[in-house]
Amino acid sequence: MTVPSKRILAGLALLMLGSTSALAADAQAFANRLKVLSTAQGLPMSFAGAEESGDNVVLKGVTIGEGANASAPTDVTFEGVTGSDAEGWTVARIPVADIVKKDGAKTVTVSGAEVTGFKVAGTAGASTLPGQSDFYFDSAKLAGVTVEEGGAKMVEIADASLVNTAADGGGLTTEAEVGSIKADFTKGEQNETTKAIVDFGYPQLSGTGSVSAAWNPTSGELSLDPLNISFENVGALDVSYQVNGYTPAFIASMREVQKQMAANPDGNGGMAVFGLLSQLSLASTVVSYSDDSFANKMLDYQAKQAGTTREALIAGIVGQVGGMLASLQNPEFQTEVSTAVETFLKDPQSLTVAIEPDAPIPATQIMGAAMGAPQTLPSVLHLSVTANDVEDGDEGETAQ
Repeated sequence: MTVPSKRILAGLALLMLGSTSALAADAQAFANRLKVLSTAQGLPMSFAGAEESGDNVVLKGVTIGEGANASAPTDVTFEGVTGSDAEGWTVARIPVADIVKKDGAKTVTVSGAEVTGFKVAGTAGASTLPGQSDFYFDSAKLAGVTVEEGGAKMVEIADASLVNTAADGGGLTTEAEVGSIKADFTKGEQNETTKAIVDFGYPQLSGTGSVSAAWNPTSGELSLDPLNISFENVGALDVSYQVNGYTPAFIASMREVQKQMAANPDGNGGMAVFGLLSQLSLASTVVSYSDDSFANKMLDYQAKQAGTTREALIAGIVGQVGGMLASLQNPEFQTEVSTAVETFLKDPQSLTVAIEPDAPIPATQIMGAAMGAPQTLPSVLHLSVTANDVEDGDEGETAQ
C-alpha cells in the first residue's frame, strides 16, 4: 500500500470517528436539553447515559422525581430525533415499554403507550411552540391498563387517547377520551367497601370518559367544554368552565412564586399568590349530573340502613341542606337550593349548578365577597341551582 493510500484511509477513519463523536454529542445535547426543561417544569429528571442509533436516541436509566419519590430507572427510546439546541428538537415517536408492577397478589399492567410528534423548544429566542411552552406533542395513546388479582381482572381501562391541535396565535385545543372503563367488584379479595358496592347494586361498572379543552395564550382564555364521565346504570357528570387571564406570563410568574415559597416557606408568598390571582377572572362554570338509577338506589339503600322510609330520608336531607345554608343569611338562595334538591330526590333526573355571569368576574371580587360578605356570593357569581332541567323542545317545566 502506498503512502498516499495510507493517508486517505487514515483520513477516512478520522472522519468516521469524528462523525461518531458528533452523533454522540447530539444525543447528549438532546438529553441535557430535555433534563433542563423538565426540571424547570417541576419534574426533576435524571439519566445514566445517552446513546444514538441511527435517527433514534436512547436514554438509559431515566428517572423522574427526586429521592424516595423518584420513579424506577427505565430506558426510553426517542425515534426520529432531529434538530439542535438552538432551533429546538423534534421527535417522531416515543414508544413506552409495557409496565408491569406487582404488589402482593395484585398485578398492574400498563400497555401500548406512545407519544407522537414530540417537540422541545430551542434556545434561540422565545419558544415558537403553542403557548410558548417548552414541550408540545401532537398525540398520545394508551392501549390499556389492567389490575388483576389471582388471574382475575378487577379493573380494565382501554383505548385512551389525547390529540393536541395548534390554533392561530399560538393557541391550543385538546381532545381526549377513554374508550372504556370497567370494574368488577366480585373479583379479587373482598373487603367492606367492595361488599357494600355489590350490595348497593353495582357488582360491575362500565363507563367512558372524554374531555375537550382550549387555550388562547394571547387572551389567556382557558376553557373546558366539557369534561364528561359516564357510567351505565349510574349516571353522567359534565363539567365545563372558562377562566380568563391564564397567559404564559401568568404561568411563568406562578412558577417563580412557587420556587420562592419552596425556598422560603415562612416568607410572604401568600400575598404574592393573591397578587397573581388578581390577574384571573371567572367567565363561567357549569357542573351537571344526569342520573341513571344511582340516586334511586342510593336513597333506597340509605333508607334501609337507617331503618326509615324513603320519604322521611328525603325530608331529612332537604332539612340538612337548608340548615347548612341558613348561616349564609340569604333566604332566597337557601330556598332555591332546597327546592332543587327536593325536586331531584323525589324524581331523580338531573341536578345542575351554574355560574353564568354577564361578564367575567375578577378573582379578587370573588375572594372579597367570600371573606367580607358571603351572603352576596350567589348574586356576585350569578349562581343558580336547578333540578330536572328540560331542554328546549321537551315537554314539561324546569324545576328550580
